[in-house]
Amino acid sequence: MTRREARQQAFEVIFEKSFGAGSVESILQTASAARDIELSDYARSTATGVFEHVEELDGYIAQYSRARSFRRLSKVVLAALRLAMYEILYVDDLEPRISINEAIELTKTFSGKDEAGFVNGVLGGFMKAYGAGEIQPRAAVTEAAAADEETAQ
Repeated sequence: MTRREARQQAFEVIFEKSFGAGSVESILQTASAARDIELSDYARSTATGVFEHVEELDGYIAQYSRARSFRRLSKVVLAALRLAMYEILYVDDLEPRISINEAIELTKTFSGKDEAGFVNGVLGGFMKAYGAGEIQPRAAVTEAAAADEETAQ
């Protein structure tokens, strides 16, 4: 299975979870059974990771989606943005431009070109801040704070 196919599986699980239907694990099991497919390890770990960091990701989405309020975002846009931002922050072996391109393509496929342009704009603002070091994964922030604390002692 290609990374693109695994990413689409993760996107679909993230989308389904946005309807609030149970735990990520139950959605993973239901999705696998309903589609009669084996979800990839990447899809499982990514979907799980997105919801472990959903408050952080949603905060960034709200911050960088200035043209629309968070509550007005479609579930497709929300799923694409959560997935891309999670990959940028927490998947080490992936170039951010790939995550952005894939988010745009997923949005075009499942929603449309107008929404894809919006996703591109949000991720562009996010990447500008990320590239400037203004955004770090929470794990990195926690590790940096712990190192500062040890140094102070």
